[in-house]
Amino acid sequence: MKRIAAFFLAVILALTSAAGLHFLAEQRVHADGNAFASWSGDGKFPAREAILKNLDDHTILTFGSSEFQHGVKTPYHPGNVFQNTDFQMMLIGAGYYQSLSHAITLASLGDQVKTKEAVLFLSPQWFRKAGVQPEAFTSRFSESHYIAMLENTHLRKKVKDYMIQRSQELLKPDPSLQKRTRLYNRVLYTGGASMTDRLNYRIYTRFLKEKELQTAVMQMTKDRIPATSDSSKPDQSPDFAALLQQSVKDGEAENQDNPFYMDDNIYKWKVRPFMKKKKNQSLKGSYSSSPEYDDLRCFLDVCQDLGIRPLIVMLPVNGYWYDYTGFPKEARADYYQKIRSTVSEYNASLADFSDQEYTKYFFEDGVHIGKKGWVLINESIYQFYQENKET
Repeated sequence: MKRIAAFFLAVILALTSAAGLHFLAEQRVHADGNAFASWSGDGKFPAREAILKNLDDHTILTFGSSEFQHGVKTPYHPGNVFQNTDFQMMLIGAGYYQSLSHAITLASLGDQVKTKEAVLFLSPQWFRKAGVQPEAFTSRFSESHYIAMLENTHLRKKVKDYMIQRSQELLKPDPSLQKRTRLYNRVLYTGGASMTDRLNYRIYTRFLKEKELQTAVMQMTKDRIPATSDSSKPDQSPDFAALLQQSVKDGEAENQDNPFYMDDNIYKWKVRPFMKKKKNQSLKGSYSSSPEYDDLRCFLDVCQDLGIRPLIVMLPVNGYWYDYTGFPKEARADYYQKIRSTVSEYNASLADFSDQEYTKYFFEDGVHIGKKGWVLINESIYQFYQENKET
């Protein structure tokens, strides 16, 4: 009898502890708006509930990849540029995130956002011949966003079918994950789910939701993301002219010894030692044919279905570096034109930075945005937000 009592006491204590941890996480996940929005911790991106709890009327969903982790400690990163304004860019993305992942995430969040705009940074390197690699897609796949996408009734069947079929193809490196997505499909979309399927779905998704919440909160604590504050921020615009001027001064001071106008430290330690290998290695380079174009169209289809106004930020290549590697200018021009045509098909807004290939200090390295690049891009996004705010 004592053993039975001890067992039930242990169960009660475990449940009480779990409830307490959940309550604490629910409280802690509300963070300082700017700090959470500009934070690029891996625990943030798949945690749907954490993102939703940190959106407000002045937050715009901003999708991209590894550029969000570059320049964080400079005054030109969006987290610092918009620190004293009410406008925030909710950065979603890191290395290996591309158009399809972002289409699924937008389909998950789009009906819940208060600001009906979204920004997508396009990296030219996404548009290699093979498109997103299965291993890369699998490593960044969010089950919670996929489930919410399936539940979204505003998506056309062809759009949802595309995301389902493409995901199944790309999830082959992880058979267990692929199997779970098929379960989600049966329960939420295609039908044919058994009672066992539905029970497994309910149990696992509850675990998944709690796991994502706890992971996000633990990483927020580790990265010292401050809690939410009641103090309101001034409604003022950044001084982009002053930032642009300062970015050039900083670039001139810090770029003393390289022909590519990258950050000197990156050039000295990560580029110069390998330059001989890189010389003319991309003579046959091209971004003209890639499944990424259809994935981009999927993202724009989701925008149409959900009434989201998209801004596509077309990042350029570092012209100095690409010339050195031999990547043809004609191939670069063809890529830029394909993006213009695709965006035009959807009557979407385009921030076209293709004319910045040879702008000094635009890049931190061969591909990532640097000081001047961040200033120009932040200004274009802020203007897009202001224009739609006034309409």
